[in-house]
Formats: sequence, structure tokens, C-alpha cells
Amino acid sequence: MKRGLDMSLQRKQIIMNEITFWKKNKLLPEHYCDFLLALYAQGENQADEQTENASHALLAKKRKYDLILYTIVGLITAVLLASLFVVTTAVIIPILAVAIVIFSFLFMAVKLVKNKSIMAPLLFVFSALLLLGLSFKVWDVYFVDYPLVLIGLILGNCLLWLISGLLMKLVYFSISGILGLILIIGYFVFN
Repeated sequence: MKRGLDMSLQRKQIIMNEITFWKKNKLLPEHYCDFLLALYAQGENQADEQTENASHALLAKKRKYDLILYTIVGLITAVLLASLFVVTTAVIIPILAVAIVIFSFLFMAVKLVKNKSIMAPLLFVFSALLLLGLSFKVWDVYFVDYPLVLIGLILGNCLLWLISGLLMKLVYFSISGILGLILIIGYFVFN
């Protein structure tokens, strides 16, 4: 008997959630939704308001957590980019640290793509920035006398952005890759 009551309450809650969704997205006029909610609630409106307030609190907490996470990832990226250009002794340490973080960001982004999280594109962008910075550092440390190596590294980054943008349907990567390729071609044409 108790199980039957629990199922009935679950069905009622599902219906009320659906009506609330209709109301928020204006799929039905608001007064119809209010009538239907009052009909299904049968005087339990205060419990619904408490449930809605609790869901708003959870959403606010998740947004705060996400903002903190975005800030931390952004700071890690900024610190690593700065370390690439500031550290002049033991240059292999920032190079290895950046390489490890790039792979970590890409691994996390691939996992987050399945959840359609906003963090996945941010991780892809931060990885691309770190890879570009890493390319400049490698050229500066090992190939500074060969400017064509720098152009090749930039060309490689642009091609990677273009291919990534096309495969993952990320417009900003495609545009960045195309613009970078146009600038490199323009450099060769006008020099």
C-alpha cells in the first residue's frame, strides 16, 4: 500500500515539474499553469515553493563552484604561460609542466564533452594557448637561429586549430586557424 502511495506521489511530482517547465518556458499561459499546479498540489503549494527554493539554492551553489573552477583553470594557464617566458634557467621544467597540463586539460575536456559542459571548450582554448606558448618557447630555446622553424610551428598550430575546429564543430578554432594561415601566407607573399 505504501509503495502505491509513493508511486502516486512520484507521478504527481513529475506532472507538477512538467507544468512548472511549461510555465517557465511560456508553453502555456501562466494562469492555466497556475490552475493546473493548484489542482495537482491540492493545497501543498508551500512544499512546492520550498522545493523550488531548494533547487534555486543548488543552482546558485553550482554556478559558484563553476566560477571558482573556471578561475582556477584560467590562473593555472596564465601562470604557466608566464613561466614559459620568465624562466630562463632550467627551461625544461616549465616546458614539461606545460606539456603535462596540456594533456591533462585535453583529457578532461574529452571527458566533459559528453556532458556538454561549458568547461570543455574552455579547456580546449586554454590547451591551444598553452601549446602556442610552448611552441614559442621551444623555438626560443632550441631553434632561435632558424626563423623558418618558428613559421613552421605557427603553421602547425594554425592547422591544428583548423582541423580541431572542423572535427569538433568549434567555430572559433576554425576561424583562428584560417586567420592564422592567411597571415602566414600574407607574410610570405609580401616578403
